[in-house]
Parts: sequence; C-alpha cells; structure tokens
Amino acid sequence: MPEQQGLTECQVEMTIIDMDGVFAFYPAGSRLLDSRWNEVQTRFEQCSDLAAVIRVFGDNWFTRLFGETWSALPSRLASLAIRPPSASYLSLRPDFDPLLFGTRLLSSASTFSHWMRLIDLAKDASRVEVHSIPIEWTSTDAAAKATDLDECFLPELLSTPPCRELSWVFGELKLARLSDLCGEVVSPADATAVLAGLWLLLGDADASHRQSQSIEEEGRHRCGNFWHAIMHRQEPDYGNSKYWFRRVGQHSIFPELARWADELIGADGSESARRWRTKLGTPDRWDPFAFVDWCEAAAREADVRQTQLIRRIQFVEMHLLLRASFEDATRST
Repeated sequence: MPEQQGLTECQVEMTIIDMDGVFAFYPAGSRLLDSRWNEVQTRFEQCSDLAAVIRVFGDNWFTRLFGETWSALPSRLASLAIRPPSASYLSLRPDFDPLLFGTRLLSSASTFSHWMRLIDLAKDASRVEVHSIPIEWTSTDAAAKATDLDECFLPELLSTPPCRELSWVFGELKLARLSDLCGEVVSPADATAVLAGLWLLLGDADASHRQSQSIEEEGRHRCGNFWHAIMHRQEPDYGNSKYWFRRVGQHSIFPELARWADELIGADGSESARRWRTKLGTPDRWDPFAFVDWCEAAAREADVRQTQLIRRIQFVEMHLLLRASFEDATRST
C-alpha cells in the first residue's frame, strides 16, 4: 500500500519511483545508496504506537544536528527547536487519521506545513522516529539548494525583528507549558532557561531576554547567563556579552562545541576561518570571548562567507545549550 504523501514546503523536490510495488521517495538530483528507505513500513508493522517516521536524506552538519536534537529532547521540545531538513520526507502510518491534524493543515498552503505537521504530531504526544537515509547527490545544483533551504532560517548574527512568517510557531510556544516541553521539572530556573533558548532560536530576542534576566546566576550550570550572553552578542553589545560570559565561566558544552566548530571551520577551508580557529582554540578548547570577537569582526567587515559559517557555529552552540538547559531542568542528581 503506498504511504500517505506528506505536505512539502521549504523542501527539495522529491522523486517517487515504484520498486517492485513499493514506493520510494528521495530527493531529486540524488541517488539512494542502500535500501534503508524501505525500513519504514517494517517499523510501522513492528510498532503499533508509531504514528510517523521522518526520513532525513544525506549526512551533513544540519541533518546530524536534527537527528541528535530529536534523540536528546522530548518530541514536543524538539519539534519547536528545529525545522525539518529540506531533504526529508514525513511518512504517516497507513491507518493514521489526517483529521487529527485539524483543519489548519488540511487547508494550509503554508511555507512551513511540513514543520507544522511535526509540531502537531508532537503536541498530540504521537510517537515519531527519525531515520537517516544515505544518498549521493548527483546534481550540484540540487545539493546547493538543499543547503540554502536548510540555512536560510538560521538565527542571524545581529538581532532582527521577529519574523512574521513564524508568528504561528510563536503562538505555539506561548501556549506551551513547561511540563509540555520538559516533562517533570526539578530545576525551575533551568526550565526557564529552556524557554529563553527557544525564544532566541526562533528569533525573538526580547522574549528570550525577559526569561534569561529572570534567572540571573541561577541554575546548575548558569545556562540562563549563557543565553543572556548570546542575546547581547546578537544585540550587538559585545562588551555586555563578554560580561555575561565571564559570569558563565567554563561551561559543560564547551568541549563538544569546540569539536563541532572545528569540523565546520575545516569544511569551510578559508584562510580567514583557519586564523580564527587558532584564536578559538579548537578542537581542544573553546574560547567564547574569541567567538564574540569573530562575530564582531564579521559584522564589521560584512563578510558574507564568514557570517554564514559563524551562523552555523552559533546554531550548534544554541542547540547544545538547549540540551544542557533541558538536562539541568530535568535531571534529579
């Protein structure tokens, strides 16, 4: 039986082929490297509570971060924190009732209908799995389009007014309770840091600032101070950002952030990025003050390539911090 076809938006074009009676969906301009795409139907048969599977095609920094986010966070929180990759496909179990999504999606031509559908599934506490599907891009244009779509909504280095196109997700976040996002909370200050992070990831610096200001010096690892520092870096108030980073101290995410940043800088390959790698100390350490300096230099020089690289690193930084905030909010010891 053919799978229900999901809505697509901000997505690459999909190729659909019939392989011995089984429909395969994968990005146009690519080829499948193995038969892992066909495991979805088996998963539906094995797991009666599985409502949907999102196939994520290819292996790059954004698809890996998406998979890690959905693995590390509750689905309600993960669904609000990160958009589905452009090269992805949402498969619903064959007997799933699409009316459960409500009328807004059935009549929606929204740019974000794919993301909306994931959020509605998570809000309904439906079980969703993420499957990584290996592909090889055969079209450089298709690969470039996928990258551009994935990166076009990364948080900016400099604060901008909240994006009107995201008003619907702001509404979702306003209605969400901390227990909806985190489950059982043992550290209210760190749960507030989760909210500060979500608002900043979605581009509302003022809403984030209100949350982080309310928990100064609180929390197990002072994640609120960290969100406060990022907000001022984007403001931009670089001196104030460094003030808050001094109040953060050495944070638990720094080692993993240093490894991610080193990989992204290496993939960029520019001489400028290599110079900043030395200043940051990657991959062995992370200097948040040097990163503030890099953000300031890129903004001053209006270097588009550097700015895009820094936005990638910043996005990773924010997601690692969101996970740390969640863990501190819910961990009993």
